Amino acid sequence: MVSTLRLYYEAFIAIALMAVVAIICGFIAAAIIGGSPPNFPVAALAFLVTGAFLLFRLWRNSRPSALPLG
Repeated sequence: MVSTLRLYYEAFIAIALMAVVAIICGFIAAAIIGGSPPNFPVAALAFLVTGAFLLFRLWRNSRPSALPLG
């Protein structure tokens, strides 16, 4: 039960982190290029890149499963 709650908590933190990075990148893009339409694609790209980075870190930090008893 606790491990399931921890999993949901960590997933929420990861999504919140991705959203904050995307919003910041959107604001930076808006400051650089003004209020033109490319702000949303820049924010979406930042969201996806952050997600890929977090997924890569998870993959690198995960431990291999134990060998099956045979």
